[in-house]
Amino acid sequence: MGDGVKVKYSELEPLQKALTDIITEFDEAGSRRNALQDAVGEPYGERKLHDAARDFEGRWDDRRKALKDNCKTVQEHLDAVIKGFKDWDKQAADKFDKKGS
Repeated sequence: MGDGVKVKYSELEPLQKALTDIITEFDEAGSRRNALQDAVGEPYGERKLHDAARDFEGRWDDRRKALKDNCKTVQEHLDAVIKGFKDWDKQAADKFDKKGS
């Protein structure tokens, strides 16, 4: 058998924050989707590039949602792992304190 499980909260908590930041960015990116189309405009009176930007944004919306959902799932699992280990640490410390009294 192994030596057990070692969890460093100092390494897991930045991951929690990074996932939150990624999810927030995916949420906010959806509101900026028209900015690309507006920036492209209609150079030389042609709409082809504008339409291509619109098509790209439409396809990216679906992928962005899937990525965001996957990040949320990972975040939920990470939150559960951290909570589980913190709860176990507290219970073990409480039992240790009771035995020492």
